[in-house]
Amino acid sequence: MKLSLSMWSMHRTVRENGWKVLDFLSFCKDEGIEDVELLNVFWKDVLEELPSVLAFVRDNGIKVSSYAVANDFVKATEEERAGALKEITDAYPVAKVLGTNVIRVFSGNLSDIATYEEALEWIVDGLKEAAAVAEKEGLVLCLENHGKLAGSGEQVKTIIDRVGSPALRSTFDTGNFLLVDEHPTAALETLLPYVSHVHFKDFEMREDGRYKSLGGKAFEGINLGDGDVELEKIVNKLVENGYRGAFVLEYEGVGSEAEGIRRSYDYFATII
Repeated sequence: MKLSLSMWSMHRTVRENGWKVLDFLSFCKDEGIEDVELLNVFWKDVLEELPSVLAFVRDNGIKVSSYAVANDFVKATEEERAGALKEITDAYPVAKVLGTNVIRVFSGNLSDIATYEEALEWIVDGLKEAAAVAEKEGLVLCLENHGKLAGSGEQVKTIIDRVGSPALRSTFDTGNFLLVDEHPTAALETLLPYVSHVHFKDFEMREDGRYKSLGGKAFEGINLGDGDVELEKIVNKLVENGYRGAFVLEYEGVGSEAEGIRRSYDYFATII
């Protein structure tokens, strides 16, 4: 069992230094990291970059465990929602070329343009169309728990059940449940049969935390093992239930991202 690294873990470094995907992969090579998650938001020109990225991962024995898109179905117009669907389906050929069948997707967040039920209907309709195509392509969409519409275990379960496709599963983000005031281990009891992808992160509650929960608590990202998430318990529960997918580090702490990643890898080695 290996820890994969999401490019999001280096998002500040990427933006500050103008990194391309190839720069991130070079960092991974230097660190001895052999599994990665790539995100569509970090391409500058996917068609131009993809050949060199494919050559690099092949030549250096790096596996792309998953591919992530940043779609949002909570939009006021049908045209905008169709654009969110296209963002997902445009990822299918890219994921296939990269050698992964796992695509992380979002729902969208609640806003004043729609009621909760209206927004939920848009999400279900969009993901139902996306999953129908994904199933034919042999791909699996994994919905991340994020925001007010798909933040809790029950909300994610409801969406997956309403879509009703084997091509829509759960990206279980170990930290994000805290932001809707749900304990991650409790959420796992709800989503255990649905999990096909894991975002592995840790948060700690502290007054100056940048991430605010719905109940007003403040959290900050931190190295794996130093926060409030019972990570070892989650790993054990998933493995006991037959989970064989990736554990993808999504580091969101302050300070040096590279150092936070190194310390998180050191911790992961102690629990596998």
